[in-house]
Amino acid sequence: MNQRLFSPLAAGLLALLACAATAPCWGVEHVTLRDDSGERKISGKLLVEAQDGGVLLLAPDTRLWAIEPEKIVARSHDDQPFVPLEREALAQQLLTELPEGFQILHTDHYVICYDTSRAYAEWSGQLYERLFNAFYKYWEDRNVELKPPEVPLVALVFQTKQSYADYARQELGAATEAIVGYYSLQSNRVMMYDLTGVEGAKFGDRAGFSARVNAILARPDAEMTVATIIHEATHQLAFNSGMQQRLADIPLWLSEGMAVYFETPDLKNSRGWTKVGAVNQQRLVTFRRYLQQRPADSLATLISSDDRFRDTKTAPVAYAEAWAFNYYLIRNHKQAYAQYLKLLADKGPLLSDGPEERLKQFTAIFGDDLERLDAAFVKYMLKVRL
Repeated sequence: MNQRLFSPLAAGLLALLACAATAPCWGVEHVTLRDDSGERKISGKLLVEAQDGGVLLLAPDTRLWAIEPEKIVARSHDDQPFVPLEREALAQQLLTELPEGFQILHTDHYVICYDTSRAYAEWSGQLYERLFNAFYKYWEDRNVELKPPEVPLVALVFQTKQSYADYARQELGAATEAIVGYYSLQSNRVMMYDLTGVEGAKFGDRAGFSARVNAILARPDAEMTVATIIHEATHQLAFNSGMQQRLADIPLWLSEGMAVYFETPDLKNSRGWTKVGAVNQQRLVTFRRYLQQRPADSLATLISSDDRFRDTKTAPVAYAEAWAFNYYLIRNHKQAYAQYLKLLADKGPLLSDGPEERLKQFTAIFGDDLERLDAAFVKYMLKVRL
């Protein structure tokens, strides 16, 4: 689950979506706004200017700002090129935003801001780096062109579930308690907490930490825990590699199904995750159970609408079917899948496709005989070993 539905940003985005216009081409936009927290100035790249005067800005730290017209006090712009923050400046900004006690860990591609043990931050960084390298290598081997992130990717690691929940509640609301980590489309960050501290213990030395990690990986909920971390980090990679653009109309069957495709943990390995595309046992079981009452139009509704993902009653099955469909397409329609990813990569922000347009885009690449494709898909997935 990427954080697409819960943010306070959503109301502003919907307003912009209703009257979006093409953004001018000057360099940096400067907006002074006034809201409940007072008056402040936001500078960044202008992505969208709505007809009513609302704007969508990309800040140098890659945060998105949807600013409603009634909150704008003043605006100006200059012709200076938009320049994302460099690593050290980004790290310093993070430290000023977060409570006292946070530290910075730099890895090759990430800036990790944490207030838990150094050992856990390093374990998290190693997990993210393995995913980063695997993600780029996997799609390079399948002729999917990606670009490097404009800035180092940011991950926040909180010491306790409570401190994580306090921070995340402003974006996730009541859903915070059920989510051990998430990717925010607004801030472009992955948030999580120290999973080795769920019972109040903290192991700073490596021997104790290693024992604690092994204990966590042996827990009944370990598979979902590791899967969630990888899942959300996969979303972050997709939105920072040029594969998908934030706020573009990316079908959830593709974005969520791909994230599930990457997430499958390897609990036999002390690292918790080692490879891409392993059979997701839990999702496969759910999908096969669903086949007993699966309606004939299930694939069509999955492709044309996100509704099943947004309903808590149908979401588990929608995620399972999305994983299964991505699993099938990647293995059996590699070239078409790469073409479809290119189509999605070219989509701009805040432009929405209706159900018919989504189906049209899909069938233009994968063929218009959806019934035949569905039959082949189900047949293939029935042969996948648990």
